[in-house]
Amino acid sequence: MRSLEGASELAGMSKKQVFARFFAAYAEGTAERLTKGLAAGFFTASSLFPSFMGLANVEAGGDINNLVKEITSVISAVEERRDYPPKGLGEHYQVTGEIQYVVRDGDTVYSITKEMKRNGIWVKPQQIIEWNDLSPPHYYLKPGTKLTLYDLRWEPQLVEASWYGPGFHGRLMANSQSFDENSLVAAHMHLPLGMRVRVTNMENGISIEVPITDRGNFEKYQRGIDLSKQAAKILGYHNAGTAKVLIEPLQSF
Repeated sequence: MRSLEGASELAGMSKKQVFARFFAAYAEGTAERLTKGLAAGFFTASSLFPSFMGLANVEAGGDINNLVKEITSVISAVEERRDYPPKGLGEHYQVTGEIQYVVRDGDTVYSITKEMKRNGIWVKPQQIIEWNDLSPPHYYLKPGTKLTLYDLRWEPQLVEASWYGPGFHGRLMANSQSFDENSLVAAHMHLPLGMRVRVTNMENGISIEVPITDRGNFEKYQRGIDLSKQAAKILGYHNAGTAKVLIEPLQSF
């Protein structure tokens, strides 16, 4: 990280200028990126301030100290609002409620999944099967049967991202559509197909929203999401091949 200039220069700046210098020196980006980093647990107040707090002993340090306290207070507030830290690889969600669903004529685990999605409840067919101990191969649902479903909050993940393109262009994805390397889509091992996610490159702060349309075996390479070539270009890691990203599941359909 870049170091701040002398305290005398800081003392001559307006509060707005010092805030701007703070963000540039310690976040190396924008206030938005700093906020995302704090919310993701990527930064903490204690890791940001070792040098800045040293300004306490300099001339005219009173105003600087007050500013440091203000900034620390803002960071603490962001950290307190964080509901949960992002997870790594794997399937991560919290159960927020239980739903009793009465099977109707013509229902399948797939049609029920789609209906739940329209109501902002993202579950997978396999979860419905497991929760209710349904029998293969057809998982017949008798009208009037009561099923237990759960409202889930899918959790953010801080993972390594990769991308895929030419070798897969035109192939069928897990959602039965053809993969287009120039479209904005992503593959994830566990998130429900069709769910939109916000993906933020933690190295440059760039974010995009993409739907989960495919699966893959990339977790064995310790990668949590595989984005299309075009998505990787927008996020700025196409040439590097991989990047550390924050995945934020979006519950809306």
